[in-house]
Amino acid sequence: MDLIIDLSKKESCLILKQGNKEIASHYWTGLYQLSETLLLEIDKFLNKSKIELDDIKKIEVIPSKESMASTKIAKAIALGLKVNL
Repeated sequence: MDLIIDLSKKESCLILKQGNKEIASHYWTGLYQLSETLLLEIDKFLNKSKIELDDIKKIEVIPSKESMASTKIAKAIALGLKVNL
């Protein structure tokens, strides 16, 4: 299963995909508060979807066109989560 952190839209989005099929998605506002919200939103999303972090095989970040800092924060968090995978 893949977790995609999509920052390219007006609202930040988390997407769970298995192969080419989208299983679930979660949107929230707060692109500029990503350092405070991203881990909490990932935790809420995975709990709501009844998915464990161990079930995630790949994490991808789709960058923001508006905020380079938010993109770097998302990539750092993704990298930290990949260490546990």
